[in-house]
Amino acid sequence: MSAVLPAPVSVSASGDPEPVDLAAVTALFEPRVIAAQAHTGELDFAQLPEPTRRLLRGYTAPLRRETFTAGRLAAARATAALTGMPRWLSADARGAPSWPYGVAGSLSHTNRVALCVTGPADGVGLGIDIEPLETGAELLSALHYVCTPEERERLRDVPDPARAVLRLFCVKEALYKALPPDTQDGVSFQSVDLEWEEPRAGRDPGEPVLLRVARGPAPGTEGRCAVVGSRMIAAVALRRPPDSRTRPERTGPDRARPEPRLDPSIPQDGQQT
Repeated sequence: MSAVLPAPVSVSASGDPEPVDLAAVTALFEPRVIAAQAHTGELDFAQLPEPTRRLLRGYTAPLRRETFTAGRLAAARATAALTGMPRWLSADARGAPSWPYGVAGSLSHTNRVALCVTGPADGVGLGIDIEPLETGAELLSALHYVCTPEERERLRDVPDPARAVLRLFCVKEALYKALPPDTQDGVSFQSVDLEWEEPRAGRDPGEPVLLRVARGPAPGTEGRCAVVGSRMIAAVALRRPPDSRTRPERTGPDRARPEPRLDPSIPQDGQQT
């Protein structure tokens, strides 16, 4: 389903003064991706297409509706920039976003902004996570949940444990999203052990930090994490085995569907990437 998208705004109706720097987001990924954002309050839940609204069954809290709407709007903008056609995402049997054929994508949101990255599938799974920086201090009280024993031992010696544990949390979230759905069962914060080199004192917080999967699914996979404004953003691009399934021949309207593309001149949410 496609629809006319509302024009992007720089400040949300909820008063968020800080749009995400999309160029900084795309710089975290290789291969290159398209990024888009949407703020809570830009679009009302009732303005979503009816099949999209049905994905939230029963009563949902107002904030959940706002973040869900922002996420779907960000995804529609990102898929429009990639394929020339906005797509309002459905959901798979697990409730996760279902991406159009040939498109890899990932969504994340805070209470005020949703972020989406997309690219041609091409055997790559994408994962993105965005968290407010203040979340790091909260995570210090949940180290036994977020970190493995080896990670907790390393955190003893870092100068800023709140920032370090936030990086671990974000990369594990992004890795989970990048995994093929049929391999996500059983994956937890404790089943993924990450290695990293702690940034030196005085280093630009916007410079990416690399974290590597030492144990867990997709060992050797690297995630990149950086401070972007007042938020931490993590990115994972995971190479997947080629899909052996045969693509059905397109018929009817699908025959004219544009193929995914990456065009650096496409404006996304008011920014060039």
